[in-house]
Amino acid sequence: MLTPYTTTLTDEAERRGIRVVLINNDPDLPIFDLIRNGQSVRCFNALTDQVGAATYHLVNHKRACHNWLVRQRIPVPAQIVYDDAHPALALDFLRDHAPIVVKPCMQWGARGVSMSVRTPEDLQAAVRRARRFEPDVILEETVPGEDLRVILVGGELAAAIRRTPATVTGDGIHTLRQLILRRNASRRREDPSNLIPWDAETRRNLAELGRTPDEVPSCGEQVRVRLTNNYHTGGTVDIVTDKVPVRALRIAQRIVRSLNLPLAGVDFLIDRATRRFTVIEVSPDMAISPPEGATVAQRFLDFLFPDTQKKEPS
Repeated sequence: MLTPYTTTLTDEAERRGIRVVLINNDPDLPIFDLIRNGQSVRCFNALTDQVGAATYHLVNHKRACHNWLVRQRIPVPAQIVYDDAHPALALDFLRDHAPIVVKPCMQWGARGVSMSVRTPEDLQAAVRRARRFEPDVILEETVPGEDLRVILVGGELAAAIRRTPATVTGDGIHTLRQLILRRNASRRREDPSNLIPWDAETRRNLAELGRTPDEVPSCGEQVRVRLTNNYHTGGTVDIVTDKVPVRALRIAQRIVRSLNLPLAGVDFLIDRATRRFTVIEVSPDMAISPPEGATVAQRFLDFLFPDTQKKEPS
């Protein structure tokens, strides 16, 4: 029942003769030990006990991490916490930065995220949506640019992925709603975590993009249907490890080395026209996911169990 975000790592471990002992086999909370020659490493996805509890809480809490990045002079979006006692502050932020992003403080995979929030009514609806997941809600400036995740193992580049929003391809027959549902039915067999949610946020995103659910796109037309780039909302991922800008790599290395994270993903939005590199998230517990997963799992196990590293022929 475990998902590929766990089995990518555990399968590679078993191929190396590393024993995998499941502590909790719930796919939503996979915890397991990797054991070899008396060494044991406890894992939750790619998070290990080598990450200190205090460091994990610092990075996992989006507001705390944002404040830390600001102190390190790392470029980040403008951000505030929504405060029920001072709603005027949220309205001021909306006026100054609209459209904004509204999201829960400690969730992942775009859960509870609302994009392109422009009006006070949209803001209240977005806060209610985020609070289905947790009480603490972040308001954040929308930053334009290419979505790039830089993945480091032991402070060195292991992989990089470019994430793009969910799209469907028109056939001249089916509506956008039908195309999304048909696409999901196909993807569910391959990777059920890469589905496009058919929910109020997708419908709102379609309206923002000038589309309607009942519209019939022309044959072969590529139609963007979500504003989020996340794989978990149906987005696509391309490996671009050999195309990481030097500046992005240096910023990512500075972050993970300061935090002493053995493995982490640092998410950027990169505006190449203005050369603005903005860090939007640091993930110390990222799921090792397709298509870069196999490479990251190999590099991570090389780091954790160097004696299992495949020797290159001389």
